[in-house]
This record gives sequence, structure tokens and C-alpha cells, in this order.
Amino acid sequence: MRIGCVPYDHAKPFGVSWKVGEVVWDHPKELVSRLKAGEVDLALVPVWEILTGPSYRVVDGLAVGSRGEVRSVAVFHDKPLVECGGISLTPHSMSSVQLWRVVSKEALGLRLEEREDGEARLRIGDEALREWTKRKGKGVTDLGKAWWDWTGKPFVFAVWAMRQGFRPNAGEVEKFRQGCLAGIAKRAELAKGEMEKEYLTKCIRYELGREEKEGMAEFAKRSGVAMRKIEYL
Repeated sequence: MRIGCVPYDHAKPFGVSWKVGEVVWDHPKELVSRLKAGEVDLALVPVWEILTGPSYRVVDGLAVGSRGEVRSVAVFHDKPLVECGGISLTPHSMSSVQLWRVVSKEALGLRLEEREDGEARLRIGDEALREWTKRKGKGVTDLGKAWWDWTGKPFVFAVWAMRQGFRPNAGEVEKFRQGCLAGIAKRAELAKGEMEKEYLTKCIRYELGREEKEGMAEFAKRSGVAMRKIEYL
């Protein structure tokens, strides 16, 4: 299998146990394009694409999500959000942008104009994590926490999806899943320093079970889209 993965710290546990030939590293939104173009067979893609794009087959049991504070998906602001002159959105994410739009409007009651020079800034991945660490959580609206406080449900940011027409055998999928689970089990050992250890073991949630799938359905409902039927392998 040709695999597409994100070049962020939270993906460390996924790659350490793979026995594959080719791995492409790119941002979430770009991985969607690569998957559709047939450049990769399996990729870690935004859950928003799964909810609104073509029908995908998804590897069951694995995800990138949170149950509260996530740190690496957040809006940074030097004044209260309500006083900010607009918000600049990350160009690399689909799920996080839609999550902001839903949470800001329905949970926070905000109507910030989306523009490149916005005083508030939505950032994801390692860029967001570095900024969160620098600020020590001050002047930050963490979107994982905002969703959890609002709905009481986990949020799933990304899942492993296969390109249309790709039909691996069951053993190949299971080998991939077990490799990922092995890496997740030793994520504390992979961390560089206590802050990253806390992030990988307490902030990021890697499971995709019943509650996570309910959270996905809740995200679809609150976004006003019909929940697509997803085939899990």
C-alpha cells in the first residue's frame, strides 16, 4: 500500500511499526487531493471529507481525535475573540475550519469575518502546538475543548480512508491496523520531553469506537449535512 500521512507530531505513533514501501507526507487537505488522484492508496484524511465527499472505506478502530483540550487545533488571539478584527483560517485543514465555523456561530455566538489579515488565527498541527506551548494556553480558544464543553462528545479530526477502487485483502488491512496500534501503545516512549508526552498520551485520542462515531454523526448534524454511510474495514 502507498500511504499518505501528515507530518505532525501526533502522527508519530502511526509510522513506527509500518512495514510498507512508500509513505507520502503532506498536510491533511493536500492528502485528500493525493488520495483522489490515486497517488496514495490509504491516507489520514480530514473527517469533514468523509462526511461530505464521495463514499470512502475507512479503517476501523483508528483515528486522530480528542475528548476535550487538544492543543494542536486552536484559535490564537491577543485580545478577546469578540474584539478581534476577523480571523485568518489555516489553508491546510478541512475539519478544523468547519469545526470553527460551527462552534463560533452556535456555541460562542461569534461572527468573525474570515480574512487573511484577521487578528485571530486558526492554526493546526505542530504550528499550533508550538504556539500553545509558547503561550502556555493563554489567549487560546482550543477547539477540541470548545466542542467537548458544548456537546459532551468526542471530536474526530481525521481517519484512515482508502481511495476509491482500492481493494486490499483483509490481511493487509489488519496488518496495517495492528502496526498502528503497536505504535500507539508506545507513544509515551516516542515523545521528546514531558510536554510532548502529555500531548500524545492525554490530548490526542487515537481510538475510533462507538462514541467517536457518535461524535462524527453529531458533527454532521450540527453542520447541517446528512451523515453518509461509511464502510468500516
